[in-house]
Amino acid sequence: MDAQCEEPKKEEVEKRMESNGEAAGGEPRASLTEKGRGDLPELTQLREKINYYDREIIKLLNERMKVCQDIGKAKGRLLAAKKEKSDSKNTKQVYRPVREKLVFDKVTRINASTPGPLTATAVKAIYSEVMSCSINLQQPTTIGYLGPKASYSHQAATNRFGASMLYVAYEDPEKILESVEKGEISYGVMPVENSHEGAESNTLDVLQKSMMKIYAEIEIPVVYNLLSDSKKPEHIETIFGSKVLLARCSKWIRSHLPGAKVVKCHSTEEACKMVSKSNNSVAVGTQLAGDMFGLSVLSASIQDKPTTSRFFVISQVCEPPSGEDKTFVMFSLKDSKGALYRVLQAFDTENVNLSNIESRPSGSRAW
Repeated sequence: MDAQCEEPKKEEVEKRMESNGEAAGGEPRASLTEKGRGDLPELTQLREKINYYDREIIKLLNERMKVCQDIGKAKGRLLAAKKEKSDSKNTKQVYRPVREKLVFDKVTRINASTPGPLTATAVKAIYSEVMSCSINLQQPTTIGYLGPKASYSHQAATNRFGASMLYVAYEDPEKILESVEKGEISYGVMPVENSHEGAESNTLDVLQKSMMKIYAEIEIPVVYNLLSDSKKPEHIETIFGSKVLLARCSKWIRSHLPGAKVVKCHSTEEACKMVSKSNNSVAVGTQLAGDMFGLSVLSASIQDKPTTSRFFVISQVCEPPSGEDKTFVMFSLKDSKGALYRVLQAFDTENVNLSNIESRPSGSRAW
């Protein structure tokens, strides 16, 4: 049963803030006589309330994290008992997509029934980081992703797992699978499909050779921005970007910056680094790239088409069924009349909807 926390009354809050002649949080009270400050008394009091609530939030967050640590220990004991009985090789999975969804749904309902200005999107963003910290406290978690820093795979990984995790970049999708299998990383994030460009063939090809499992799915809208180290450069002379990103934003660039020189880089990371070395230059990249390299967004959403990318989260084990699952199946067929038809007929018989079908070479023979 959840404990019922009663919100302190206004008078109680003000009384606590008055204690010891300090603002909440142990900070000296702001004063109208402070040098260089001319805040109104009302503004000073409102800031003291903010200080008080910040202190209470941090206190409650720490209490929550202590409970998360206890949950991690309990999971460890339960797993040890199961291994002793069945000689299971399963590892402790602290990231549970189904549990994450339940928490998001719960806090969204609580927020909807609580008067206040917080939107559902804001609550989910806040709790994404709370969940990230909780998972990492239960068990240090490392996430591998495809591509250099600030790639869209990196963006997808941080969107799902938050800022508390350790992230490792891989140039080869096969290396991600190998690292998951060896236990060098907890999960791997690999691109599988783009709504405009279709399937990621490299990911599909390496998956058919691996025994690793698809643990979860990430879908995110693809958004590219124009990034600069100056909020308003007087004249943009050069645009840096990877070949893929420049191609996906080519119409916008021709329309808005027709006179700028376009320079192709090996990666978004390199493009962002070049901006700091060149005057009047910008880079095409994600919000994550801007945050990582200290660049401001001059223009947002400059991609030519609205696009969504899909990623797989790879693990050693499967997530238990939730009743709202997708299933990814790979199989090979004999080269005979009606072979594919007979397989597809089985899905129709069982009333299973197929959302996507891809054909890939087996690698064992030419055709």
